[in-house]
Amino acid sequence: MPSTPPLLDHPTLQCRLHGKDFSTVTQYRGLKYASISGRWRDSIPVNSLPTNAVGTFDATHFGPSCPQKPGAQAWDLTLVGDEVLPNENGQAGSERFDEFECLHVDVTVPKSGCKDGKPMPVFAWVHGGGLSMGANSWPQYEIRRFIERSVKIGKPVIGVSINYRVGILGFLASKELGITGNYGFKDQVNAFRWIKRHIKGFGGDAENVTACGESAGGISLSTLLCAEIGEGLWERCVVMSGETTLRKPRRWGWHEEMYREQLKLLGLEGLRTAVRVKKLKSMTAEDMYEKLPLASHWCALIDGRFIKDDVNLSTLADGRNEVGKRSWCKEFVVGNTAHDGTILKARILANPSALTNLHQLSTSLLSPSDSRLLLEAYNLDPPSTSSTASAILRDRILTLASELRFHLPALLVHEGWLKRGLKAHRYHFHVPNPITGAFTGLASHELDIAHLLQNWNHLLPKTHREVAKSMADRWIGFMNGEGWANEGRVVVFEEDGVTSLGNEEYDEVARYGRGAVLKRIGGDKLWRLAEAWQGVRPDEDIHKGSKAKL
Repeated sequence: MPSTPPLLDHPTLQCRLHGKDFSTVTQYRGLKYASISGRWRDSIPVNSLPTNAVGTFDATHFGPSCPQKPGAQAWDLTLVGDEVLPNENGQAGSERFDEFECLHVDVTVPKSGCKDGKPMPVFAWVHGGGLSMGANSWPQYEIRRFIERSVKIGKPVIGVSINYRVGILGFLASKELGITGNYGFKDQVNAFRWIKRHIKGFGGDAENVTACGESAGGISLSTLLCAEIGEGLWERCVVMSGETTLRKPRRWGWHEEMYREQLKLLGLEGLRTAVRVKKLKSMTAEDMYEKLPLASHWCALIDGRFIKDDVNLSTLADGRNEVGKRSWCKEFVVGNTAHDGTILKARILANPSALTNLHQLSTSLLSPSDSRLLLEAYNLDPPSTSSTASAILRDRILTLASELRFHLPALLVHEGWLKRGLKAHRYHFHVPNPITGAFTGLASHELDIAHLLQNWNHLLPKTHREVAKSMADRWIGFMNGEGWANEGRVVVFEEDGVTSLGNEEYDEVARYGRGAVLKRIGGDKLWRLAEAWQGVRPDEDIHKGSKAKL
């Protein structure tokens, strides 16, 4: 007979939780941390749960996902490969969407408890998805196996997986609507505050929280480090394959143009203001997302309150500037995969004019010497017409896209933390993708999560399974206060194991000195080039024809 799921009397939530039972862990699902009183309104913290007649909350089922484009989960899987992960009913594909009831967390707790009865370290996971999609219940983002690994190696940690609003309902800003955006980021703030307040009741240490996020999750954590929050949200932070300048906070002019783009997509641009506003507020989320693309370039609004100032690579790399370096975050890790640029397939890699555009942009945005330095470092002279040359060209464009958008920012953010005397570390993921799909053989975007969270292990060859275990063990040890690596060393995950190299040694061995070249040209100049190459709308008010203030 199946075992009876355990019951937990939670002191601060003031109810009994009925959890989902697994062999070494218990998972408490769908725990609401905030409520949404209306569309495009800030979420409100919630510190209680609805219970039945005997005071019990059923935490055995996943909560609803925040509204997004149907089919997003299946598309996200293709970033790793052409495989479908097993999932429970309601976890993916058949998942429920609920605009007002989707702010919840899943808490995974080791049954063993912690050694010596001490509270356990906390792993707080923020999922990716380009700020347009994602859910804590998706099987590729499931953290249960990661927590089970911590139990197996005798270093148990508690896991908390966070849901937050995405897409137009999470990040739209509009003066016409009187809304200031940033809703998804503010949701995350409330989730971290919930963790601080309630994790002790699960056996967790509220003073030992490690926040970890990949892609949009990394962008989110990095953005929260730039926000005006007040109190600390976590003690350690791991930013994976995406920091705030990948979706740089923008001023009103940029967001107003984003609003006009959404109106056009929704078929509302030609209506009178009052009619348009009424339709936007009454249109169902399902109708809205049916008309919108899978993803748009959502980002934070510099509203003067939540985000006060401009954020760029210069400020993040400047040891004298505190932007992005909150004192309550005691230790910081940043890293990427060698081929993170696979996420830019539609924007850059599949564009037949990618090389032509690059040459034009480097000529217009860089000095002649910097342009020559960049193109020579990546061997991106005009290609020949042979198929071999075309394949080589694609690889070189992928390398440049990966290093402009992900690697150089990681180097500069890490440098900025170190300049202020803070604890900062780096990792880099060079494991080739063994799974059949569009990116087989590449250290592709999101493949590091497939290894870290242990959800793809049944599809990985033995050598990759060992790397996956080593990767999880590194994170688990870090959360347990074991440090990351010796000072000045970079942790490198490769197909045949885990190594550590000096900063300069890593650049020479793994990147052939390109990191030094990029830093020499300059982060802000290359950020502008990368944004334009990717096709991101520039920082300007198109209708006034003038540059937005930086």
